[in-house]
Amino acid sequence: GVLATLAYAGVGGAVLALGYVVLDAITPGNLRHLVYADHNGNAAVLAGTNVLALGGIVTTAIVTANDQLGRGIADAAVYGLLGIALLALAFKVLDLLTPGDLGQICTDPQGSPAVYVTAAFQLALGAVLAAAIS
Repeated sequence: GVLATLAYAGVGGAVLALGYVVLDAITPGNLRHLVYADHNGNAAVLAGTNVLALGGIVTTAIVTANDQLGRGIADAAVYGLLGIALLALAFKVLDLLTPGDLGQICTDPQGSPAVYVTAAFQLALGAVLAAAIS
């Protein structure tokens, strides 16, 4: 019980943190600074939806492990890393399909409705990936 919970929390936390780092790398500016120092709402929406999408993927990997701790840990890590890569790739593909620099648009402090479409895209892809695991 407790050790399994700690193991899952460790893997899940690592996946979420790495996902945040990757998102920071593919968007302009320092995401942590944009969200926590500048109070940039667009950057917060983008980061928050990325975390929710990855959380759904990791959660599904854990739930489908059927109480097999080793498999659950491995699945959470592998599917979490795959989710990070696919969400980043999807962001870049969406950037190619939209006018302007999507990263710049989605972190613009003045706000842009594009961040909501991008956020929905990230959440939907996370849900699709989670469903594919099950």
